[in-house]
Amino acid sequence: MSEDKARHGNDELLVSLEHEWERRNWTRWLNCSEPELRHAVESVGPDPDNVRRFLRQAR
Repeated sequence: MSEDKARHGNDELLVSLEHEWERRNWTRWLNCSEPELRHAVESVGPDPDNVRRFLRQAR
């Protein structure tokens, strides 16, 4: 389990779609719609850098 934490770092730094306020914050921070955010996370996972790159390439 410690290896998993080392790879992913702090869970607070991952994109979470669980709560409405988290989705709202991430869509504001990443300047995207909720469907775009969901699609990005489903495609590349919850790492914010990967999500940001995915969204940038999609535009």
